[in-house]
Amino acid sequence: MKFENIIYFLSLLLLLFGSTIFIVVESVYYVEMTPYEDDACTVSKGESGVGYAFVVGECFAVGNFAPIINNYMITLGGVGNNTATFHQYQNSDPTCSQANPVNDVTYQSGSCYNAPNYADNNMYPNIYNYVLVSIKENPTSMPQYAFKFSQYSDSNCATNPQWYFFYTNGTVFHYGNNEFSKFYCDEGEPYELYCEGSSNNCTVTEIYSPCSRNAWAWKEHIYYLTSC
Repeated sequence: MKFENIIYFLSLLLLLFGSTIFIVVESVYYVEMTPYEDDACTVSKGESGVGYAFVVGECFAVGNFAPIINNYMITLGGVGNNTATFHQYQNSDPTCSQANPVNDVTYQSGSCYNAPNYADNNMYPNIYNYVLVSIKENPTSMPQYAFKFSQYSDSNCATNPQWYFFYTNGTVFHYGNNEFSKFYCDEGEPYELYCEGSSNNCTVTEIYSPCSRNAWAWKEHIYYLTSC
């Protein structure tokens, strides 16, 4: 093709399409687990307890330090991608290359389940609520909670979170008859009210944390922040 013809061809393209630039953005899917008190996940009663959200199709780690960290990857299936299967991998497999099918767990969108314990169960072991599972494409709205722990793959915590767990306002964890922690958000900052012995023996701690590296994850490069 002659140079003049190339110029003519390019000019024709500009005339037809103007200065429009086409950008293809790949959708991001999340499996959301919204917490409720009752086993029917009655929406009208309001959210209560511990909830989660997990990115689909990306290998991510769950756990605080290397010996108990497990890696997961979620795949969608079923009619209209209405089921989500959590494939579990060991700490020695941070790229999620060798699955252990025995530990696969599948959830169906729109169904109510006992809340799984993916949160920090060493500190807060008593999770008694239920969760309503949904699968969301490019979720944009995120309500403010009492506390939220979000995990990222980048050092600025600026990309989409790999997963997060949260406590709704007023969530209480009991450690014994007279010992408990209550979480709440005040002016955009998360706080923990810890009481021991009686309601008069309590302390309040701000539990906000900026984006930080999890140094206890030896094989995974993961970052986290805490917020409301």
